[in-house]
Amino acid sequence: MREKTSGAGLMLGRGVITVLFVACVLFIWHNSMESAAASSARSGRVTELVNQVLSDLGGENVTEHFIRKLAHFSEYGMEGVLTVLLFMIYYLKPGGRVCAMLLTGMFTAVVDESIQFFSAGRSPGIGDICIDMAGFICGMLFMWLAGKAMKTWLQNRNGKRKSAS
Repeated sequence: MREKTSGAGLMLGRGVITVLFVACVLFIWHNSMESAAASSARSGRVTELVNQVLSDLGGENVTEHFIRKLAHFSEYGMEGVLTVLLFMIYYLKPGGRVCAMLLTGMFTAVVDESIQFFSAGRSPGIGDICIDMAGFICGMLFMWLAGKAMKTWLQNRNGKRKSAS
């Protein structure tokens, strides 16, 4: 069973995770507010940089489309990680936690795509919501696997201490 931490450390942890979560969501939504021209220019610069690195390593070039979709996936992967941390640090009940976390990601994705209705030259896409949610779920799964690995490591470490006594 998890021990509940209290005091200044808990408050600081909650504050940091909350600020990081809000910053992540605002970053995602800010990107959707950019015009198609501004967004394409930024994606083009990132694509050139990635292709230069890949070329130096002897790899194949990637397309701007790939970079854009990878950006969606990555942003939402980070949101998935931060959402799990947010739910953990506030000790929310496990019963409905997974569903609530998924709804958090879906809410961000739907608002994200809706913002694009009002951004010059942009249009929302259901496919992007699917990519967003895939990234979000991968972020959640990463945290689940990291939690399992940490639990196993702690059990092994504690078991070795007890057997050495």
